[in-house]
Amino acid sequence: MTITSDIGLYIHVPFCIRKCRYCRFLSFTCSENKLLAEYADALIREIRIRYGEWPYRKIDSIYIGGGTPSIMPAEDMGRVVKEIKDNFFVSHDCEITIEANPATITEDKLKTYLDCGINRISIGVQSFDNAILNFLGRVHDKNDAISAVRLAKKTGFDNVNIDLMFGIPGQTMKMWRDSIRQCLFLRPEHISLYSLQIEEGTPFYDMIYVDKVLSEVSENVDRDMFSQALMMMDDAGYHHYEISNASLPGFESRHNLKYWSYNDYLGLGPGASSFIGGQRFKNCESVSEYLKFIKSGMPPVKPEKVETYSEREEMGIFVFTGLRKTEGFSINDFENTFKKDFFDVYDPSILEKYKGFIEIDGLNLKLTEKGLDVSNKIMAEFV
Repeated sequence: MTITSDIGLYIHVPFCIRKCRYCRFLSFTCSENKLLAEYADALIREIRIRYGEWPYRKIDSIYIGGGTPSIMPAEDMGRVVKEIKDNFFVSHDCEITIEANPATITEDKLKTYLDCGINRISIGVQSFDNAILNFLGRVHDKNDAISAVRLAKKTGFDNVNIDLMFGIPGQTMKMWRDSIRQCLFLRPEHISLYSLQIEEGTPFYDMIYVDKVLSEVSENVDRDMFSQALMMMDDAGYHHYEISNASLPGFESRHNLKYWSYNDYLGLGPGASSFIGGQRFKNCESVSEYLKFIKSGMPPVKPEKVETYSEREEMGIFVFTGLRKTEGFSINDFENTFKKDFFDVYDPSILEKYKGFIEIDGLNLKLTEKGLDVSNKIMAEFV
């Protein structure tokens, strides 16, 4: 058989020990190993269903996200990864990432991950300040986080990501700098930075906009924190390669780069999105509905979740996601993808309008350092 171009595979595990106060992601509290094992069985069946649809695609990145995938018994996670390898053609150097909460990490679990081929771990630290962690509703403390990172490295993970969050009400610049310093001391290969977003339907939203007992962090403070982190990471040798991500050389997230580079990816599990073969679709979000679809041997996608975008909308997605990368995107790649001249589609005057914020560097269109601070405003011009 002929293997066609590489794709990324996303596996969604929508279960957590407890929902954080800021979380609007599709996740549910669960601590029952029986349900988690049943869910692993369902993922295995979906893997077989999806392989039947795209049997000739090679997978070079797998990302297991959540929720909190690390609450699933490691043996069940190993069964899921094995099933992927037994069905799809997985490249020998495939990047396989699992997200983990520090409170759920054990040495035995880490060893099982490595044994089944998981070679990258993303640890949701968020902060190294216990007061902030408690405020966010996290189930771990500072010592758990430090121990988890050290244990991952000791066990054999040589590609570790740490998630950090800023722009949190009550978080001072000193708290933020201290968290960055602690993170850099642990020397992860990759760091992801997230500005706290206040989402409707979360406790934080009600605290700020309903009960009015909290105030949102100002945009200026948020941007100062972002700039401070970038400066400290740059001094420590990290390359800022995407708006929210920096890494040591050679440790950029292969999977996430697919999203930002208009590459194909297939999503499994409730609520998982896919962009493959020119199609965009999303799995149903209800776990019970998902399980019913899978038990019937059907892909868990309702007709209304098959998304159809116009060519112009797809162009906007290409540009919007491409500008997230600090190197921007290749205008040639845009023109090869859509068979249209870029400046026939978009008015060249946009370069003058945002002079100093966006520029052409060689063949790439990119945001400048100043442009990164107002990225959403600029990227919206292309959508």
